[in-house]
Amino acid sequence: MRSLTFIFALYISLGYAHNVNFCPNLNAVHDFDEESLLGVWYIREYIFHKENETKTEYNPYCPIIQIRKFEDYVNGGLVNRNLPTPPTPYPTLTNMPYVNHQYGLQEQYRIRHFVLEWHEGLWQDDYHIKVNTSHKGFWPTDVPTGTVDKMYRFFGGVIQVLKVANNHLVLNFCMRLPHSQLYSVVLSRNENQLTPEDLASIHNVFTMKHLSTSALKRVCENSATNIKHSSFLFIFLLFLYRRSLFES
Repeated sequence: MRSLTFIFALYISLGYAHNVNFCPNLNAVHDFDEESLLGVWYIREYIFHKENETKTEYNPYCPIIQIRKFEDYVNGGLVNRNLPTPPTPYPTLTNMPYVNHQYGLQEQYRIRHFVLEWHEGLWQDDYHIKVNTSHKGFWPTDVPTGTVDKMYRFFGGVIQVLKVANNHLVLNFCMRLPHSQLYSVVLSRNENQLTPEDLASIHNVFTMKHLSTSALKRVCENSATNIKHSSFLFIFLLFLYRRSLFES
């Protein structure tokens, strides 16, 4: 009886350990035009959902993410070596079809291949992602094969689009390989574009999805706000200095 209990407990523990390695379904948004996400985005916040400690860090540097079509990434001369033939850009699937408005014919959903370039100072990583036009907000990452891994870096996991707006974008990264990570990044189209109301709305999305926001890192903070504060402080100190000279 004890042996059966031990085996059952071991089975449960192993099953739990196996399940925690899977990326959670965060009900990503899908009602957007994937073309609208192309281009440069400025990272404003990192939120580390698995960290238990409560902390808020600030950093003046402005990392960026650029999303490109795979064909633009290759044809734009960004990769100056012989490339392997990429997968067929638009293979047909058996999912529910679109309607071809020109001929009134049904058109199958497609897989599109994008490259996400992550720039932080001198450091850069490129990720190859697949976008199914039937589930636009759920981006599984490719597994490296042959010489492909020399072109861009891969990680085992998925990127989910949690929020899309004209001036901001929220992406969640769930990495299973090389080690488990779960974090989100808040992006804006321009530096210093997000208002406190925007950030409050974004953090409400994390709350509804039961994602912790206690470990937060804000970047790109050395903008006009800090300059205004510094200018005001300088003028105030200059006023005090001149006043002291006058009184003496």
